Amino acid sequence: MKISGGNLQQTNLNQEKSKKISIIILVAIIITIIAIIGIVYAIMYLQSNTFRIYIDGKVVNLPNDTIIIDEVTGKIHVDITGIASYLGYSYHKGEFKLYTEDENKCWVENKNETASFFLNSNKISKVAPNQTKDYEDYIISDPVISKNGKLYCTPEGIKIGFNVLFEYNKEQKNISIFTLPYLVNTYEARFKKLGYRDGIDDAFENQKAVLYNLFVVKKDNNLFGVVNSNNEEIIGSRYRNMVFNENAREFYVTSALNKKGIVTEAGETKINLLYDDIKMVDKQNGLYLVKNSNKYGMIGNTGNIIIHLEYEQIGVNVGTFRNNSINNQYVLFENAIPVYQNKKWGMFDINGNIILPLEYDTIGYSSGVSGKVVNSLLIVPSYKGIVFGKDYLIPDGRSTKKVRYYGIYDNKGTELIPTRLTNAYFVVNAGVNTYYMEYQGQTLNIEEYLEAHMVNNAQNNTADNNQTQTDNNTIGNIISE
Repeated sequence: MKISGGNLQQTNLNQEKSKKISIIILVAIIITIIAIIGIVYAIMYLQSNTFRIYIDGKVVNLPNDTIIIDEVTGKIHVDITGIASYLGYSYHKGEFKLYTEDENKCWVENKNETASFFLNSNKISKVAPNQTKDYEDYIISDPVISKNGKLYCTPEGIKIGFNVLFEYNKEQKNISIFTLPYLVNTYEARFKKLGYRDGIDDAFENQKAVLYNLFVVKKDNNLFGVVNSNNEEIIGSRYRNMVFNENAREFYVTSALNKKGIVTEAGETKINLLYDDIKMVDKQNGLYLVKNSNKYGMIGNTGNIIIHLEYEQIGVNVGTFRNNSINNQYVLFENAIPVYQNKKWGMFDINGNIILPLEYDTIGYSSGVSGKVVNSLLIVPSYKGIVFGKDYLIPDGRSTKKVRYYGIYDNKGTELIPTRLTNAYFVVNAGVNTYYMEYQGQTLNIEEYLEAHMVNNAQNNTADNNQTQTDNNTIGNIISE
């Protein structure tokens, strides 16, 4: 059979066309494979540079800005708002029990505890949800910061505020967070298998000890003791009751005779079991409030007496002055300890010295001012001032009447303003506190008066530095007693 020249040419064209199509298909396949490999490598790269977040052993997908890591320092910050619900807490703006919308403060809450955070502060305040006093202040290494209108803190603050364990594995790019209920449930089963019928004590304060590898348990004698995760005894099972103090990592223990003392996390007796009640009130100075027969005193870290057990009250009622931002209701401005006995107030310092005699009828001004929206006043922070009131009998015709005047003293007991004021209070405007006092019908700014008063004292070097200057035109010639 003969093939014509035209047919042969057409056949060759078809073969070349098929070859080109095959080449194109092959190139396309190669490009597709390269693209797939590129995508796979890209995904692997992204995964290698993305942190996996685990909460109680499960991967969670948090918003991208919930956890941020500084590329330079490697420091981690966590969005308090974003993490709260994942850890079983509700989030609120402002300050606990004040219900404001202050963006520089926030608090989180579960059924057992609230924790308050403050912008640029190293302090976290914790308290039971139904209380307005007995706050526990925890100091963290790095302050709370703000990013994109949200408050962030380091893992240290997250651990304390939310009662969790926070673990960061830089090599594996993993962050693992374990909540307290998860940890308790995990160890509960283990300790029951070890023969502890009740497992871990179910009191919330004692469950927090789990975060520090300490487990409050009962043995067959029905008395409390402490073991670690390896069931090694830390504190022998010999106490009728036991309460973990997270702030100091120690235990308030109660003897069979119902007397209380303190045992450290290492199992050493810190304060002998001598008291009806005991509570740490100043971690920095190692001060403890103690009680016997309804009388209060204060002791130091070694049980040494700072203030004898003879007072009806030590410290102030925070609820009365809750807007005053009192850091410590027992020790004001890190030195002054208010005491109350026989209807009179006075002050000691942290070394047990009397700095204000027991002769004042009230501490703070807690009555309203007619026609004004004001706040009861206890402290003037800028001058470490503390308000006290005293009753006087003033002649009134043929009889006398009782009048209460107020004065202001600093945290060392030095008189700043004599006890001649009819009231003292502060108002809040745009988040700023302004402090006022009234004397002989005049309303005066406390801080402005004190500033002028101190300038005048500095200029008058011949005046006695221990005596309040009695001539100051700003206040209308207030005189001391």
